[in-house]
Amino acid sequence: MRLLSYIHIIRPKNISIVAVSQILIYLIYLLPLRGLTPLELDGYLWILFVLDTMLIAAGGYIINDIADIRADEINKPEKLFIGKGKLSLPRAWVYYIVLVVFGFAIAFYIAWKIEKMLLLSIYPVAVLLLYLYSFYFKRMPLLGNLVVSIFCAFVPAIIWYAEYDMVESIQSINNDYYTMVVNVFIAYIVFAFVSTLVREIIKDIEDVEGDLASDFSTLPIVLGKERARVVALFFSIFLLFSYGLWFRLNSEANLYVFSCIVLVGLILPTMSIIRQIYRAKQQADYSSISKRLKYLMIASLFIFLCIPYISKLM
Repeated sequence: MRLLSYIHIIRPKNISIVAVSQILIYLIYLLPLRGLTPLELDGYLWILFVLDTMLIAAGGYIINDIADIRADEINKPEKLFIGKGKLSLPRAWVYYIVLVVFGFAIAFYIAWKIEKMLLLSIYPVAVLLLYLYSFYFKRMPLLGNLVVSIFCAFVPAIIWYAEYDMVESIQSINNDYYTMVVNVFIAYIVFAFVSTLVREIIKDIEDVEGDLASDFSTLPIVLGKERARVVALFFSIFLLFSYGLWFRLNSEANLYVFSCIVLVGLILPTMSIIRQIYRAKQQADYSSISKRLKYLMIASLFIFLCIPYISKLM
């Protein structure tokens, strides 16, 4: 039972999605360029880079569970991984520290190996933000939601940052591909940030009972459920308009095909979610919205990964 708690507390499914996302982005967007320009993170360094991202996420889940024991006993008792015969609080802290130290060692090695020590600064900043989020920011209206949204946008953004020199060097070799890569990365990063922000607000509305018992000051507690719902509605409408960024491809020949994919995969589901947010009244409504937003995120990743292939269609 205790061994399973060590596994379940780091949310293996979620961190696997993070890892698979980064691996696919690398294989589809960056690896094809290896013959044109050298990659900063190649071979085993890329594997270590993905592992480090997973460790940041895993540590974030552990520290969040440590901070949320009281609230989770009310909101999600079936998903409580600390206490009650499972992982003890002291063991959870040791587990967290071990993962953080191990992750920092990997980050230091990568930064030293590619001679970019500035890259190392991202790791302690990320760990500190997740710690502050778990104990302070998530108890404040909107601030905690913004931090989580930044971290979701961080998954693709950190790849761009790590390979920034390589991406910039492509501009003089293949300007069309460079423009496409920059545009779709911006579009996906914006989507990841805004969609996560909407989902986090919805989850706060769903979890308001436990958060109240834990003396949190989340958006629905400070403004009330109805006003928080209006805020979520505002950002979901902004998300809908942000899809304009997805159409900045160079080839007009495939614009119709891509427009149909974005319409079916993103625009129509988002419009349906907006309608559901507008009509939401019960806790079950918000639970359903949260799940649908998660499916929308998966669909967006699929479309993002298909863009290089779509851009080659004639």
